[in-house]
Amino acid sequence: MMRERLIALVNHTCETKSIHKEFSEKTGLSRSVIKNLLNGVQRFNEDHIRLITTAFPQYKMWFVFGQTQPETAQTSPELEEVAGSYGKTETDTQ
Repeated sequence: MMRERLIALVNHTCETKSIHKEFSEKTGLSRSVIKNLLNGVQRFNEDHIRLITTAFPQYKMWFVFGQTQPETAQTSPELEEVAGSYGKTETDTQ
């Protein structure tokens, strides 16, 4: 489950093709650790979780527990995407 949330977080927060490098710069995790976590080769440990949630505090509850609390500014990439597209018509997105 956490691996899927990491994939969603990387896809949501990284804008370049070099996602391992960009996410490494944002979190302080090494590129090899990020690659291994994304590929399911390595398990998450306390340090990984701390660095990721420190870099993205608004996603802490979602990343760790899979839950959101918008009323306390604890959101998820999916909620932000939905909120960002709310009220837009199809012609606005083209």
